[in-house]
Amino acid sequence: MADEVRRETIWCDSSNRVSRLHGYIWWPEDGETPRAAVQLVHGMAEYIGRYDDFARYLNGLGFVVFGHDHIGHGESVSSPDEWGKLPAVGGRDILVADVHRVRTEAMARINNAYGEQLPLFLFGHSMGSFVVRAYLANHAYGLKGAIICGTGFMKPQTSAAGNRIARLIARVRGEDYNSRLLHNMGVGAYAQDIADAETDLDWLSHNRKNVENYIADEQCGFMFSAGGYATVTDLMRYVCSTECVSTYPHDLPLLYIAGTEDPVGECGEGVSRAADLAHAAGVTDVRCRLYAGMRHEILNELGHQVVYDDISSWMEGYLA
Repeated sequence: MADEVRRETIWCDSSNRVSRLHGYIWWPEDGETPRAAVQLVHGMAEYIGRYDDFARYLNGLGFVVFGHDHIGHGESVSSPDEWGKLPAVGGRDILVADVHRVRTEAMARINNAYGEQLPLFLFGHSMGSFVVRAYLANHAYGLKGAIICGTGFMKPQTSAAGNRIARLIARVRGEDYNSRLLHNMGVGAYAQDIADAETDLDWLSHNRKNVENYIADEQCGFMFSAGGYATVTDLMRYVCSTECVSTYPHDLPLLYIAGTEDPVGECGEGVSRAADLAHAAGVTDVRCRLYAGMRHEILNELGHQVVYDDISSWMEGYLA
């Protein structure tokens, strides 16, 4: 079926009133009505095209898939100089609003194409998982469930302190300034958690080919600006608070997944705390699955097929 998949490019205006969001819809084989739709929300310093294999796998199981490049990422920029550039103020709200804009426009096209309202699952990885967790606070209505991949937990006061530093640097040096201090406090710190690492990006996965491809891809691994780190820390502060999770629908199924060697999720501890936070807030269907021997990008890790299968089986359980 993978050969029959049609990947269509889509465009949508960003809520920042400046950017045009680039994205894709992966349509299953012609003639088949999908069982459901899946919206993908990608991570920091990457782009939606990296999810092509996963999307085609889901297509083969009867899912239509779509997603977009965040502002400051992929092809949702006017030039590569804009990669990693996000606003120091309001970035969190823009990322969340953009997910909803793409959802609204893509689902309208998809439902019109098939003449019925398809169930929708939301999937977010890494920074995208934080965006999804923020999104659920106000836009969970109508979702069949959400998969939160490669996420973590940080005490809100710690994220708030980081946010103050990022916004101060943005005021002094400009929000587009690339700060080595912020980088070393952020993603640059993850490299320190991998013993005998060959590169600063070995924390992504054990899969050497995946790491090499990421390093070679100019659309990956760029440094975030001061404004970008202000956005990320604001996201983390919000989603790790009861202020956020207390508004989740109590009957919304949530699946938290990550590798046991992922520094973003503190090797599983931060993932479990994030899941426990939602459960403590009243969400009744919260599952957490940790994959032994896997690092951050479990969709690209060695042995990723078990992750693919677990995600699809979890979704299919709510469609039965």
